[in-house]
Amino acid sequence: MIVARAILGLCIGAFWVFGAGAAISLVRSEARGSAIAIVSGGIFVATVVALPVAALIGNLTTWRVAFVISSGISVAAFVVQLVALPCLGTGVRVLPRTLLTIVKLPVPRVGLLAASAIFFANFAAYTYLNPLLEQRAGLTGEQVTLVLLGFGVAGGVTNFTAGRTVRHHLRATMFGAGALVCTGAFLITLADGERIVTILLVLVWGAGFGAVPVAAQTWMAQTMPETAEGGLALFVSALQGSLAAGSAVGGILYNTYSPAGALVTATISAGLGSAMVSGRTGAVAGGPRRLSPS
Repeated sequence: MIVARAILGLCIGAFWVFGAGAAISLVRSEARGSAIAIVSGGIFVATVVALPVAALIGNLTTWRVAFVISSGISVAAFVVQLVALPCLGTGVRVLPRTLLTIVKLPVPRVGLLAASAIFFANFAAYTYLNPLLEQRAGLTGEQVTLVLLGFGVAGGVTNFTAGRTVRHHLRATMFGAGALVCTGAFLITLADGERIVTILLVLVWGAGFGAVPVAAQTWMAQTMPETAEGGLALFVSALQGSLAAGSAVGGILYNTYSPAGALVTATISAGLGSAMVSGRTGAVAGGPRRLSPS
């Protein structure tokens, strides 16, 4: 099982890079935001919706059936890609020094750090929404599933909306995404289990996080247009690391301080992510184009 999960992780990380890169290669430059939104929107919705759906399948049958269905969907997706996608060529070779260049340049670095902070925030506390909704808000298991589905739907809506806003307001989109995650997590700690308020704040949180993948990947693609593949590869690596670190830290804080510890950490981290992109980040002469301060 551990080996299987490791293989799954490798495949997911590779697809994140390939999916966004392919989307960029298939469309005109002005449509990049929408293309990335379609790919990351599918990833986001599938990530959020898959958990409650798999749990439902497991409850109705067994967990093995859920795995078999997942495998069937993967095979179908593979076949569709073979049939529908054109040959994209060999692409640009990504060298280690290319990744180092991305880290050294201020504009890509700011976007990478901001997205990593927001991802850390989300996964430090998202897992513990389930017990929080059950224990504090008094929701049943079925009701919690519906709320988490609402989280995914809200994120899906803002994901596709961000595909349009990043064209002219990339910085504002990234800032607003982090601010919504920060606000949702912070106010949930103050809601004291008030059912309706807590549910609405969970939806606010989902709406914020849904815009992050589009904004972050567009940031990397626009600030490193000549090395987009390298930027996206580093982006995926950084976010996977933030996901793992956030989950680990959130688990420790949850066991020590209850959900409040994880929520406060998420509030601080998401707030820092928004703060990083709130000012005017300088452009690099002769390098990536200047981002709009809007």
